[in-house]
Amino acid sequence: MRRHYSLTALRAFEAVARLKSISAAAQELHVTRPAVSKQVTLLEADIGRSLLLRVGNTIELTPAGSELFSGLRQGLEIIYSTTEAVSRRAPNERHIRVLVCRDFASSWLAGQIGTFLVANPGISVEITAERNGVFQDDEDFDFRIFYANEGALASKVFQESVLCRWIDMLVCTPDFAANHLWPERPLCEVPYLADANYDMFEEWCSLTGIDAGGARQHITIFNETTLCLSVAASGGGLTIGDSFLALSPIQSGSFVVPYKIGLVSAQCYLLFKHRIRSPTVAHRKFETWLRSAIGDYQATLQQVLADKGIRIIERAGLTGSVE
Repeated sequence: MRRHYSLTALRAFEAVARLKSISAAAQELHVTRPAVSKQVTLLEADIGRSLLLRVGNTIELTPAGSELFSGLRQGLEIIYSTTEAVSRRAPNERHIRVLVCRDFASSWLAGQIGTFLVANPGISVEITAERNGVFQDDEDFDFRIFYANEGALASKVFQESVLCRWIDMLVCTPDFAANHLWPERPLCEVPYLADANYDMFEEWCSLTGIDAGGARQHITIFNETTLCLSVAASGGGLTIGDSFLALSPIQSGSFVVPYKIGLVSAQCYLLFKHRIRSPTVAHRKFETWLRSAIGDYQATLQQVLADKGIRIIERAGLTGSVE
């Protein structure tokens, strides 16, 4: 059975240990100096260990006191930060803060969020775009959306769930395909635009059965897929575009898929929520909308790719695959 210690005594000890002064602790806690001394003495008696060494006017911690102070400090920091977060949210339960990787924010979420806002008047959404995987733990976001392999961003603070996977396809403009892609030219000789954080070319060729003819000879490297696609849209090369970023230009004809194969990604978009935080009605509505909207988008994707004769290759053993 768990023993219960006086919170008043623990708080008094923590203040003395932190400030190294009974008088300073009493002033901070708005009580008398004898009251603080009494609480510390009662705590020492309850625990059965000496916690403080009093040498003249100097306060030092015993080994047991140092151990207890370290645990109390961590626990109180969690209590204070959680209380502050709850206090900030109290008048803003219809406000939702979302931290999302830049590619997903610009390629999909920004274009879809309007439907949620119109359907839910009175609920506001604040979207912050960040580099993938930067959690910004010091900021109070309700949801975080990043891409990774399942479990790669596992955290004791955040609960992870799969939102969806995407389909990787080689894309370029129709003019680029006409001028640079022809049957006798090896794919490795074609100017290629690579995302340094997600360079799938060799794996894509291997799993789709496309023979590149050797190592790539003309590579320009960027740090985001959106930059690769922007340059590809200007006729600057061939690149891999995922289905969230590339579907719209494929539909409009701005991009073609010269090799009519799509590969389901090994990674996926993941949704992160605080493990101990209770969701508000607005949070539940947002997550329900998000998953439904992504499902609708994936269904549209399947139809568009089927209409264009693009075959999808699945990976074995994955959850959250494109249905």
